[in-house]
Amino acid sequence: MTISIRRTLLASALGAAALNANAVPIYQSNEVTLYMEGYFTAHMVNTMGNTSMQNGASRIRFGLNVPAYDNWDTGFNLEWGVAAINSAQNIVIQGDQQAAPGDRNQSLFLRQGHAFAKHPKWGEFSAGKQWGVYYEVTYITDWFNVSGGLASGTYGLGTDGGVTGTGRADSAFAWRKAWEFEAGEFKIGLQAAQHVAQLEIDVELTPETRLVCPPRDCEYGLSHGIAAVYRADIGDGFFIGAAFNRVKLDISSSDGLLYDISGDEPILITDEYAFSASSNDWTSALGMYYGQQAFAKGFYGAVVFQRSQNNELAPPGSVVGITNFFDAKGSESFLSYTWGRDNCYSVYGGHNYLVSDDPGFEAALVRGDRYKLAQYYLGFQYRWNERVRLYWENAVDASNEVAQPVVDDFMAVGFRIDI
Repeated sequence: MTISIRRTLLASALGAAALNANAVPIYQSNEVTLYMEGYFTAHMVNTMGNTSMQNGASRIRFGLNVPAYDNWDTGFNLEWGVAAINSAQNIVIQGDQQAAPGDRNQSLFLRQGHAFAKHPKWGEFSAGKQWGVYYEVTYITDWFNVSGGLASGTYGLGTDGGVTGTGRADSAFAWRKAWEFEAGEFKIGLQAAQHVAQLEIDVELTPETRLVCPPRDCEYGLSHGIAAVYRADIGDGFFIGAAFNRVKLDISSSDGLLYDISGDEPILITDEYAFSASSNDWTSALGMYYGQQAFAKGFYGAVVFQRSQNNELAPPGSVVGITNFFDAKGSESFLSYTWGRDNCYSVYGGHNYLVSDDPGFEAALVRGDRYKLAQYYLGFQYRWNERVRLYWENAVDASNEVAQPVVDDFMAVGFRIDI
């Protein structure tokens, strides 16, 4: 069985955040605040024997805050990713050009789009494309300038985590609430989404027959997420959190398309073939850190552990006879030490480690005995001023042949300019 996902990347940023220190007000009055923030980043990367300038995760965000009655604050956030340094398209000499998957290949693509309403007593309600509550735990290791975020289950299935709800969750409703104590802060998050993406299923039932699921009959169904974190005032600060996210995979139809593929061209046998199957896509994470925050003065150390079912997708051609989805376990870490005048120097490092934990998947691999992605990072960052930073980042790749089409060694130098 081969299952692919038709998806549209829309948007997000961590929660429905209020105006922060780097934001630039566009308009401000007693009734409304409209502001802009984001950053431009690019790097020169040497990998796979080639050196090229590449787009970083540049973005621009607009936010609107509107105070309402009884201490309510309402508004929206819209954020676009920007591929700013290269707009060249592939030149096809012969054959058909296939469309590249996802919106990330566009010069401008929406990352976030949600409305929110928040209250000191009742918490924060948000609806739309936004950071999933799962990211309340896994963001703690997602601070690398070039790579990272590969093993926490956040960006599942090679996407932004939108369809699964773990990353920038698509079409999600969320509620977040924090309680402050003398010893720290406790926060919980709840999230729900439904019918955010279709499953395109093309299955060879026998060497002579093929089954195709019609549009809208097979899909990612109901999704639920929960997270709980505690920040303790111990030393420079201690954080511990746990998150869980589950999606029902709805694979059922009475209108399946059954083809005879014994000849040169497929022939439709029936368009009323009934079939049904169900499964789940879930992932769980446990995260901890010590320190103020990444790249803050002094030491910061964070680690995330995850286990998941059907939340990872092997490269095409890795397996025969079964789906590319596989169960996995993994871990990520990020460590930084910052010093100097205005905390301008930082050395940082960490790892991403993700392996399959699925006997059925591993038995069907074409090569190798499991999926193993392993990268180890070392970098240096110089904060030139409050809004400009320069960085060097190096990765050593120890992945096996199953995962190597996804990652490789690299060395990069780059810059980032905050709005």
